[in-house]
Amino acid sequence: MIVAARLIRDRRWSTLSWALGFVGLTLFTVALYPSIKGQPSLEELLADLPDAFRSAIGYDAAVPLSSPAGYLQARLFSTLAPLLAVVFAIGGGARAIGGSEEAGTLELLLANPVTRSRVLLERYLATFGLLAALLVVFAAALLMLAPPFEALVGVAAADVLWACAAVYALGLLHGSLAFAIGAATGRHGPAVALATTVAVAGYLIETVLSAAGDLGTLRQFSPWHWYLDRNMLAEGAAPAAVLLPVAVSVALLAAGWVAFRQRDLR
Repeated sequence: MIVAARLIRDRRWSTLSWALGFVGLTLFTVALYPSIKGQPSLEELLADLPDAFRSAIGYDAAVPLSSPAGYLQARLFSTLAPLLAVVFAIGGGARAIGGSEEAGTLELLLANPVTRSRVLLERYLATFGLLAALLVVFAAALLMLAPPFEALVGVAAADVLWACAAVYALGLLHGSLAFAIGAATGRHGPAVALATTVAVAGYLIETVLSAAGDLGTLRQFSPWHWYLDRNMLAEGAAPAAVLLPVAVSVALLAAGWVAFRQRDLR
């Protein structure tokens, strides 16, 4: 696993910065919870807001925003945490093959006695292993920092871990798309652009557009729907939020592998 180890070593400091950012975001979020705990006026305010806005923040009338599960869902799990995970994954996935090829370093690597398949697989595992490490830090920070502020009262630790796994799976899917496009084209820019477009479109379909009208079957194919279909902190595990993105990610990796093996390097 020399190829994977080298990629991890090259990105260790940037990943550490991201991890510290997640810890800071978590601390800032849970520290604000006591100021809104048990505030019935919040529910009255949200009732008067447009459906699109309530959908965008993951508001569920059955789970009060003033409760820990409702607050963390709105502040972290429906917005910032998945968006940051997707950004990190797309950037890493696009750089792993496409970015390296554009920079001219991939050809030097392949001049050594390593196969294309090995390079592709090890860089994939390293890239999304770093994403996994980031989400482990996030989960640990939430479980350790939230209790002093009573921001996890009534929320099971298992549900927190499952929600974090779903965030990882969502990032994995979009990062795998960027990885596959980069492997197929040898370019970083198109990989970032296309994966970002898919991510933004999926988010808008699930939140703003679905609140404006019934999108029917189209919504069922959105990874964001698999993820946001329920508040996992309040309602428990949603297997589809993890299993479906992982299955799609495996298919994207296979497609990227086939394309990478068959084409000439740029």
